Amino acid sequence: MIDLQERLQRHRIMLPEICYKHFTTFGDELLKWNKIHNLTGASSIESVMENIFDSLYPLKFIDDFASCMDIGSGGGFPAIPLAIAKPQSHFILIEPRNKRSCFLQNIIIQLELNNVQVRSIRIQDVPITEVNNLDLITSRALMDAKELISLSRKFLKSEGYFLLYKGTRFRQEMPSMSIEECFTRENRIYYYKHSRDL
Repeated sequence: MIDLQERLQRHRIMLPEICYKHFTTFGDELLKWNKIHNLTGASSIESVMENIFDSLYPLKFIDDFASCMDIGSGGGFPAIPLAIAKPQSHFILIEPRNKRSCFLQNIIIQLELNNVQVRSIRIQDVPITEVNNLDLITSRALMDAKELISLSRKFLKSEGYFLLYKGTRFRQEMPSMSIEECFTRENRIYYYKHSRDL
C-alpha cells in the first residue's frame, strides 16, 4: 500500500488515509470474488494496486467534476477507485452482467460509498430522462471508442468530457485524434476529449 501511496504522491495526487484503507478492502474483496466469479484479470493484490493506480492516474490532468458515468464497470475499474478518491462526486456505474453488478453493489455497501449507484443495464438501454447533464463519462477498454462515444455523448452536458482508458490499438480506432487529447503512461493511453469537439 505504501508503494501505491508513494506513486500517487509522486504525481501530486494527494488522498486522505481513509482512501487507502478503502483501496485495501476493495482489493481483498475483489480477489475473493474473483476466485469464484472471474470478475477481472487481476489475480494478486499487486495487480489490483496497479489497476487502482491506473484508475486514479488521470486525476493529475483532468478537470474537477461533480458527476460521472462509468460504462462497463466490470470489477470496478476505474469507477470504484475514482469514487473512493472523489466522495463529493456522484457516480453512476453501468454494468449489465449480473455477477459483476452484484459485486459492485456489495463493495458499495461495504465501503458505504453513498456517492455511487449501479445500474444493471446496457448503455443502449439507459433512459436519457434518468441520466443526463453529466460532467464526465469514463470507460476502460470496453468497446470501439467511436461506438462508445456515439452511444453515450447524449448523456454529457455541453461542457462535459470523455475519459477513455485505452491500449495501444486505440490509434487504429481513432486515427484522427490529436496528441493534445491523449495522455500516455507506458502502454496506456488516456483519451480526454471535450464533448463540444466531437
